[in-house]
Amino acid sequence: MTLREKLQALLKEAADIVAKAQEENRDFTDDEVTRINELKTETDDVEAKVKAADDAQAAAAAMAGKAARPPAAPLQVKDRQTDSDAVTFGERFVKSGLYAEFRKQHPSGLGQGSAVDIGRVKVGSMKEWLAGRKATAAPLQVALGHVQPVRMPMVDQVDRDNLTILDLISRGEADGPFEYLQVTGVTRNASVVPDEILPGDAAVKPTSTIQTELADAKPYTYADGYDVTNALLSDAPALATYMNGELEYSLDYVIEDKLLNGPGTSGEPKGILHTTGVQELTYTPGTDAMAQVKALRKAITKITTLPGGQVTACLMSPEDDEAWDLLQDEMGRFFGQGPFGQGPNTSWGRTRALSQRLAPGTVILGDWRQVALLDVEGLSILAFNQHKDYAQRNLVYVRAELRAEQVIWKPNRLIVVKPAA
Repeated sequence: MTLREKLQALLKEAADIVAKAQEENRDFTDDEVTRINELKTETDDVEAKVKAADDAQAAAAAMAGKAARPPAAPLQVKDRQTDSDAVTFGERFVKSGLYAEFRKQHPSGLGQGSAVDIGRVKVGSMKEWLAGRKATAAPLQVALGHVQPVRMPMVDQVDRDNLTILDLISRGEADGPFEYLQVTGVTRNASVVPDEILPGDAAVKPTSTIQTELADAKPYTYADGYDVTNALLSDAPALATYMNGELEYSLDYVIEDKLLNGPGTSGEPKGILHTTGVQELTYTPGTDAMAQVKALRKAITKITTLPGGQVTACLMSPEDDEAWDLLQDEMGRFFGQGPFGQGPNTSWGRTRALSQRLAPGTVILGDWRQVALLDVEGLSILAFNQHKDYAQRNLVYVRAELRAEQVIWKPNRLIVVKPAA
């Protein structure tokens, strides 16, 4: 068994213990607490060994690049794949043929004014990039958005990062643009009827109707960039580490914004807040979050009274999340878990996910599986200094791009709750 296989086995065992306790609606047993502590120690040890092996491999690749002589001709190479054995996106970039050729040309680093054009390097697919999302990633695959408000044990070893919209939506792949029917409403008239209906009988076969709207799913390039120095670009292990941290922030920011606020014009996709058929409910804000609390309960009813309607999560701003946590009764006691409580945060039993792209006061809830992000061309990285005055300042612009398209299958399964104008 490899180190990474052992790590996955340890994580799965821990996830199985958590899932069993949640399913049986109980605290951890003493044996389970002991085993979780053991798994934590073993996991930390294996992760340290994996990191050490990765660092050694990246350092060896960097030293091999320094040993080669630089060719005279400048580098101008187009799109290429990466080393399939590399694990992280940063490692795939620094182990790619394009980056290796760049290092051979500049074994001792970049001089002032040196031209940099590493080209486009495909480092993976959208599925790989989103694989670490807590809500849907194996082995921690719990019921999406339905975290039960159970009482947690005194010692909580479970990692519960804040969920975002990218943890809630569906994912898939697509070959290119296509048209589809958005279901904006359904009228169901199913009933029991006689086996035979004679002329003149009042009873007739029932007819149900589905209200739809034709929509386009088009590929868009979601991109964001960040600046690095020539020295960092030439240091493969450090560059890989930096990119692994920045890739998530760079792409999450723009994709989350377009999923919510995309106008659908000027070459941009159409987000939830501009999609026809998404329900809406307004409320009058008060001095605390209680008016919003009650409005969300009414919104849940508007979704769950639809045939098959479900609320998998409530997406709100960090400011609203704070207002919910600070709700107190007349004696000053917190309605929620208070500053020393642990466990999942919920809104009427539905998971609370956070988004900085939502204005305070506005909450979106419903069946988030009806929103999908479909991978078209995967995730790529480009690095060049033909940007502003970067060549003179010894800076390089590194850009991460994802070519994908977003769809909303059933807009009426989502509802926007916001303050009355």
